[in-house]
Amino acid sequence: MKSKHTSHPAIRFEQIPIVKGPLSELDGKRPSLLEDVVDQTMKDLSSSKLDLVLGEALYSERARLKRFKPNMFTKARKRSDQALWGQIQSGLLQSSALVERKPLLDRVLSHYAEEIGGHFDPRVYWMATRMVPWSFSWLLNAATVQRFLPWGMTEALQDRLLITGEIEHLKTLAKKGTILLVPTHQSNIDSVLIGYIIYLMSLPPFAYGAGLNLYSNPALSFFMSRLGAYTVDRQKSNPIYKQVLKNYSTRILREGIHSIFFPGGGRSRSGAIESKVKLGLLGTGLDAQLHNLKAGKPNSSVFVVPMVMSYHFVLEAGSLIEDYLAESGKDRFIMMDDESWQPTKILNFFWKFFSAKSNVVARVGRPMDVFGNLVDENGMSIGPNGTTIDTARWLMTHGELKADSQRDHEYTRLLGERLVDRFHKDNTVLTSHVVAFALFEALRRQYPDLDLYRFLRISLAQRSLPYETFMKECQLVHQKLRAAADRGGLFLSAQLLQNMDDWVQDGISKLGLFHDAAVVKVGDGAIWTEDMTLLYYYRNRLTGYGFESK
Repeated sequence: MKSKHTSHPAIRFEQIPIVKGPLSELDGKRPSLLEDVVDQTMKDLSSSKLDLVLGEALYSERARLKRFKPNMFTKARKRSDQALWGQIQSGLLQSSALVERKPLLDRVLSHYAEEIGGHFDPRVYWMATRMVPWSFSWLLNAATVQRFLPWGMTEALQDRLLITGEIEHLKTLAKKGTILLVPTHQSNIDSVLIGYIIYLMSLPPFAYGAGLNLYSNPALSFFMSRLGAYTVDRQKSNPIYKQVLKNYSTRILREGIHSIFFPGGGRSRSGAIESKVKLGLLGTGLDAQLHNLKAGKPNSSVFVVPMVMSYHFVLEAGSLIEDYLAESGKDRFIMMDDESWQPTKILNFFWKFFSAKSNVVARVGRPMDVFGNLVDENGMSIGPNGTTIDTARWLMTHGELKADSQRDHEYTRLLGERLVDRFHKDNTVLTSHVVAFALFEALRRQYPDLDLYRFLRISLAQRSLPYETFMKECQLVHQKLRAAADRGGLFLSAQLLQNMDDWVQDGISKLGLFHDAAVVKVGDGAIWTEDMTLLYYYRNRLTGYGFESK
């Protein structure tokens, strides 16, 4: 089997024109757009008992503010939130005859809408698309040629980005409807790289949902707040906030603004490909398409496009896996002080990334409609029997286009299941993934009676295998991967089609290279790990395929 990659090795950012799109008009429409979001949310909540809704939000927000430890960049946000909820509490303590509840709700909705709503500055976009790759290229050449001056550069960032998969399909559909790009999420670096990948594919800029924790980094905050990012605060769990966020996402999709969000809800703590996705924002694609159909808008379809990012090593792996193993990686828990906020760690990461000649693979998956059906190049939905489907009929009740919460939730649930399936099928397996999986599984069989947590604490002497045993395990795992690739269950990187000794050495050299402790080490006819938890993190990339030891 041959790996069918479609890359862009010849593209240089100086040659790529800035492609304008609906996002370029966001700032001009922002006031009326946010007003529409507030009005729609007010309608959505009109049948609720406002005392109860506001009381629940007040309780939730006061608890959140007690947990929230602001830094110098987020103190003002906390003060603003405290002032708002102090006013809401004072209002709720008075009878509804004296203080009406709708103005209180309107104040909360306006506050949330203003916080969530994104901006877009074409000048900053122009600067970012030129300066970001230039600075990365400078670092690359400093690392590989040991030169600290920008002249004489021989390589560029896009040489390390292998963009593959349904690229032309995506570009065609972007002209026929609105794209909802839903990538896997391993690192905070994903947002930067995906934005640049979109630019390399000559697509207009996309709006995207960025976690509020990212705004604690001033450099990231500057760019995100001007490049179409809208804020998603996963610590806010009350129904009012969730409804405003959902309505904002729906509203920009209705405007034809291509969007990105990570359906897993955050970075994968375990290192595995997402096995579950959040349905709230995912369902906004269906809501937007239904509205556009009812309004008779052209190009009313929303196309859901998965993207799978593959790294040899991940900047925040240590913090993520510790969080996962401590069972604290829940929706309400957002790490504010992991490696991705430390400038020296970021610089070290990219230095290792470039000097090791490592690659990031971004595979554009097969596009789907908002129901999870695959979509052809003409934007037509394809049913299980290969015939085209008129999806407008799926949104009708008694012959009328109409929302139905139970029906639409079921459609979105099915879309979520099919998206998880596509993530696994569109995954590109790298050599480091195989090395980590083979070593972990071979060690695991040595200690079948230990539970996972006891196994991860075995001594350094117990973490060693004869190199010959490890190579046999690599061969066995590779055979399973080849069979899965032949069935269309995943993709193999080009390196995994080389001589076995070559790809094993490639995986060993790149696995966890960033980390202080060696994830894999070889010597005297043996192979071992200095950090079992990191080995577990990288091994988890190949879970979900049934390859694990029984």
